[in-house]
Amino acid sequence: MLLSTIALLAAIQTQGFQTDTTFTVPQGTRLHVENQGGDITIRAWDRNQMRVQAVHSRRTRVNVQVTGAVVRLEAEADRGPANIVDYTITVPAWMSLGLEGMYTVIDVTGVRGAITAQTLDGDITVKGPAESVKLESVQGRLVAQGIRGSTTLNTVSESIEASDIQGDVLAETVSGNIVLYRIDAKVVEAETVSGEIVLDGRIAEGGRYSLLTHSGNVMVTVPEGANATIATATGTGGVRSSFALPQSDRASRRRQTLRFGSGSATMELESFSGSILLLRPAEMESRLEQRRQAREARAREKQKPEHDQESFDLDRS
Repeated sequence: MLLSTIALLAAIQTQGFQTDTTFTVPQGTRLHVENQGGDITIRAWDRNQMRVQAVHSRRTRVNVQVTGAVVRLEAEADRGPANIVDYTITVPAWMSLGLEGMYTVIDVTGVRGAITAQTLDGDITVKGPAESVKLESVQGRLVAQGIRGSTTLNTVSESIEASDIQGDVLAETVSGNIVLYRIDAKVVEAETVSGEIVLDGRIAEGGRYSLLTHSGNVMVTVPEGANATIATATGTGGVRSSFALPQSDRASRRRQTLRFGSGSATMELESFSGSILLLRPAEMESRLEQRRQAREARAREKQKPEHDQESFDLDRS
């Protein structure tokens, strides 16, 4: 097995102690990055080359190790552990990625290969068209867009958002909302302890969908002509819809079984402390757009400078 180490020392002399190097990689090479602290930003291009740029202190250096078909990036210091390293890496669009960090924000765009990424503390955002993704964080928000394969998203104390997915979806969090929008999947499993779950997309023939939350609403799109058996279970909430519901096969205060069309797909919706809402696609889109606008308005409000209020208080004193 060929093992070569390229110490990127010459490029460190640039202003800001920035590493910058480009090298050719053969088709099928996989990238693995480990980063204790600092961002990992990945962008794709149509070349069989990698460009590695990194900002770090003078005492830190970035090593590239090529072992077989794997390129590994790892930082080290002359004395003690490496300090914060911010990577900006441009890779061939076909490349698969394995990214790990402790206090790390990960952002990937345009990669077609399979992607795994995990952090202890930091958000992870992947914009496809990756063939599959697996994202994990303890304290970080997870965002996946445009994935063309299986999507697995697991965090503990933040929200999950996935949109324009073509493939099965597994999403789990303890404290946070799960929003799955424009999903084309035969299997979807989403679970949170404290948060809302939203599922919008096609209900496939013979598909299986399970959405479970302890404290929060469950909101689901039911397209016209869908063939699904929807089993609902609520504790303190109820089931509401914007259209007429079929007669329940199992009518009780807490559980209902609703059959649409042939009922070939199975959908399990459960909320102990929350309601279940069944909506048509246009109604779901309208609700999500309203939420997006409200979220953007709150973000703009937070960005307003505070000196105006401080000046007002001073004038009054």
